[in-house]
Amino acid sequence: MKWYIRTITAGLVILVVGSVGGATPAQAKKQAKISDWGWHSTLWAKQYVVTKGPIYKSLNLKKKSKTKQKIFWSDTMYALKLTNGKRVSYRQLANKNGHLVGYVAKKHVKTLKDSDHRSAAYQAKVKKAKAKAKKAKAAEKKAFTTSERKQIATYRQQFKQIANTTKGMYVQKPAVKGHFAPGKLSAKYVNATVDSINFYRNMYGLSPVKADAAWNTEAQYGAATLAAAGKGLSHGLVGLNRPSFVSKADWQRGVDATNSSNLSGGVTKPYDNILGYVNDGDSSDLIPGHREWILGGINKVGVGQVGDYNDLKVFGDGESSQVPSAMAFPKAGVFPKSAVEGTLWSVSFDHRLGSATKPKIKVTDNTVHKNIHVSEVGTTDKNYGRYGTMIYYEPSFVKIKRNHTYTIKISNIAHQKDVTYETKLFDLKD
Repeated sequence: MKWYIRTITAGLVILVVGSVGGATPAQAKKQAKISDWGWHSTLWAKQYVVTKGPIYKSLNLKKKSKTKQKIFWSDTMYALKLTNGKRVSYRQLANKNGHLVGYVAKKHVKTLKDSDHRSAAYQAKVKKAKAKAKKAKAAEKKAFTTSERKQIATYRQQFKQIANTTKGMYVQKPAVKGHFAPGKLSAKYVNATVDSINFYRNMYGLSPVKADAAWNTEAQYGAATLAAAGKGLSHGLVGLNRPSFVSKADWQRGVDATNSSNLSGGVTKPYDNILGYVNDGDSSDLIPGHREWILGGINKVGVGQVGDYNDLKVFGDGESSQVPSAMAFPKAGVFPKSAVEGTLWSVSFDHRLGSATKPKIKVTDNTVHKNIHVSEVGTTDKNYGRYGTMIYYEPSFVKIKRNHTYTIKISNIAHQKDVTYETKLFDLKD
């Protein structure tokens, strides 16, 4: 709404002004009277910043304001025509309470954008964000114990240290149109990918992985051939046509790489790729096998990225590390909500269960004391990540909330004791 009154000083007809590009009225050698004037207003006042002065107390432009304020509101501008033919425009300024402050030449103000930290809109946004953060902090304090909050703070600090950026992504840019060159990723990008993997492996107490230089090269061929084909993801490049500018030898290297890798498309940042594999909500065969590789028996990886095609080589020469006897996802204790929302949950065992018995899954939200509907219950023994058998299931997406505690009970497991544990979900970004 409009909240201040336009004022025009008495004696306006003898107003003394200068030209638009010349000296200010007080400095003008020749004085000119107003021959005509008019004003224009907008429906809503906007914020403006005065880039240079002076600000005059009234439209006679003789007495300068002593205000040190630079940010004002305005919805009115005056256009003055002088007897010497010159035209000048002055914007009327008011403070946040709607009280008139003065007038300044139009050329000495500019609109304050909402994104500017000095604007009211930005300040309101900051205030709202602070209130939201305060509320979230209070809710988190209520939901978690002191030791749990300390663990969450540690995870958040580790997460912030991951360089999740594509800036300086390549030391050699790839070429996948017209001619072919796989390119080479920077150490910064590769290290950020490895850090992201180890971020989750550390949560489970798994041994860290490292990047292998030879595997990085092969993974880059995998990502580059996928990008050159430009028709989506395919292990072994099955169903994709080799572009004429890609040699048969280079194509075969892509075939070999993609046959021993996790593959993803549509994401370019290092951590985002790994989160996609851990969450595994877009797995084409429903089974979250990418997750098992990230949290499985591996000790090295190869990192390849071209555009938004990712190739993460996870096996190839028989090297492996020990997997835990059982790996529940989400794990017991506190766990990032972003990793488990909108996807299958699971528990993987280091051995094959050897039975078609269908497990029974019960998920209870202890925060609201309600059972969560579970669907897509199944098992697989495809040996992803060196695990023997995985049991997977899908809790209702809309029921999975931050700061909530869930009890998971998996029973009727062939040759295996029931699995019962509690997990608490938190926001990784504080």
